[in-house]
Amino acid sequence: MASATFDTLHAAKALTAAGFAAPQAEAITDTIREAFTESVATKTDLAGLESAVAADLAEVKAELKADIAEVKVDIAEVKAELKAEIAGLETRVVERFEALYKQLWLVALGIVTAVAAIVKLL
Repeated sequence: MASATFDTLHAAKALTAAGFAAPQAEAITDTIREAFTESVATKTDLAGLESAVAADLAEVKAELKADIAEVKVDIAEVKAELKAEIAGLETRVVERFEALYKQLWLVALGIVTAVAAIVKLL
């Protein structure tokens, strides 16, 4: 973190003019300077943090876009697989109905033949 500017000479002179002894004014000024240099964020510090946050957000946004695109591809693949599976099931159902239809015709033909034979016997 860069240090904020603090005019220690001006502060010491102002304190001395206000009635503080020179050692007291210097001690107060040094304490204030240390506080400024150790814990005060400057505009440059904030601008750096803003840039870092913006870069992080851009990175997260790019990652999210990539993840979303990947999920869309996965969904499209699953959708295609499901469509193929449904088409296969439809084919099997149709084949089974056709087989059942043939069997019913054979049973009906057998019944008709049996009825015809019974009618001949009468």
